[in-house]
Amino acid sequence: MVNIEIVKPKIWNFKVVGGQDAWKEVVYSARMSGVPEVVKDKDVFKMLVENDYGSALEHIIIKFDLKMSKGNAPEFLEHRIVSHSGFSTRYIKVDEGIEKQKPMYEVILPLHLLSVSQLQEIVGNDKLLKGGVDAAINRYQTLLDRKIPREIARYVLPFAQAVGIYHVTINLRSLLNFLSLRLCVRASPEMRCLASQLYFLLLGRLPEIQGLVGCRGFMKGVCPESGVTGVRTGLQHWFYPVCPFKNRKTAICIPTKKEMRKGLSLKEFDKDMAMIVQEKLFMQWARWE
Repeated sequence: MVNIEIVKPKIWNFKVVGGQDAWKEVVYSARMSGVPEVVKDKDVFKMLVENDYGSALEHIIIKFDLKMSKGNAPEFLEHRIVSHSGFSTRYIKVDEGIEKQKPMYEVILPLHLLSVSQLQEIVGNDKLLKGGVDAAINRYQTLLDRKIPREIARYVLPFAQAVGIYHVTINLRSLLNFLSLRLCVRASPEMRCLASQLYFLLLGRLPEIQGLVGCRGFMKGVCPESGVTGVRTGLQHWFYPVCPFKNRKTAICIPTKKEMRKGLSLKEFDKDMAMIVQEKLFMQWARWE
């Protein structure tokens, strides 16, 4: 039997090229385009983000390393304005890698999202989920032991295998687009976990972005998820987190496009409270809880 460890999706080696003053590069480009000196630098930066004047944001470059499951990796790569270099199962044995201290097969399984009864069912005597993953990885190792090339043996690797490992370069415009999509309650659990880690790392390196980042509804003031049953309307879907912005009676309600067209009457939006509420969710997601 091989050594298999359950791990969480992970971001590390995060850095903003230019450090905490990188945002000034955006301001400089805005000045060149005609923004007058009378507008304060930080107000210029805020205006560009809030109004989605994205071309100027491309001057900020961000780099990080990423680990996620084999199955969800294609979802990350759908964000095409990203440069990445990845772990190759064609050339490298899956239990190896530059980020590992010792040979180990890592898998990502969101078991924490299941109810107690569901968890007992799949980790009981039959071990329906983890057992299937273990069997696939052991079969991979058996193929290698029998001198089958890695390029062929990798075809038995499971969705959960943590080999979606990339070194990523992305500009701020594209990163904000990624966060706006993946910090939504409808995003997959693994993508929410990665996006939440990136959210807090970005705020730590670029504090000027505070209060400007969140799901699409938070960033644009209106939610595009109109009529999504179980998330914005109707009975809450059991597997999705509750959207904190859908309750019309609160000061943090963010209406959908359809509601806006119908002239929905709302309280004055409390953005500071909304930011606190969403960050509680992001902390939970980042911890993989």
